[in-house]
Amino acid sequence: MKNSLLYIFSLGIISFVRSQTDIPKHQYSKMLWAGYYNQITLNEKWGINSDIQFRTKNWYEHPSQALIRTGVVYKANQKINLTLGIAHFRFFLDDTKTRGEWRPWQEVAYTDNIGKFQLTQRVRIEERYNQKVVGSIPVSDYIFNWRFRYRLDLQYPLFKGEKKALWLVLGNEVMVNAGPPIVYNYFDQNRSYIGINYEHNKNFTYQIQSMHIWQQLSNGITMDNISVIRFNIIHKIKL
Repeated sequence: MKNSLLYIFSLGIISFVRSQTDIPKHQYSKMLWAGYYNQITLNEKWGINSDIQFRTKNWYEHPSQALIRTGVVYKANQKINLTLGIAHFRFFLDDTKTRGEWRPWQEVAYTDNIGKFQLTQRVRIEERYNQKVVGSIPVSDYIFNWRFRYRLDLQYPLFKGEKKALWLVLGNEVMVNAGPPIVYNYFDQNRSYIGINYEHNKNFTYQIQSMHIWQQLSNGITMDNISVIRFNIIHKIKL
């Protein structure tokens, strides 16, 4: 009992000292994200959603991330979609060397109309298997943690024609980490964005967004303050 109390007391002292001596540090960066989103409708109930993205840092000077992601969608009703998927990421350690991440994920999305607004709420759970890096060299071992995401997305029609439409898009997404390796960054990041969706026709939508990301790194002290310009092509196919 004495040893346990001493251990708890020591942890409290260490935590207090850390809180008094560690000053939050902010890292500022600018990124470009480009993505192709493919939405295949198989029938009234089932579909497949996939995307491929490439992201750069210092605007376009250096590569940052590349990813491919896909999921099987089940349309429960007119408002609720359920998705089960998997993704693979490559994170650039320098301009040529990368480490990997495998990411199974599950999602519930709810869409409804409120007046002229289209409201979408999304809850996503991710199981993240991140490749370890030892001395700047990726090794054949992985660290696991959970991440929970909640996104609120609002779209407002600026113009709607017979085939074409222009939408104003506003949204925010918060992400929270969990699992044994998470110590100082249970809060992972917050993304807020504003953009325009241009529906060229029933098959193609072109999207441009300005996004701001606050991300807490694993040391719990460093905060990434990231400005992002995002370009996406959304391609819908109905079989």
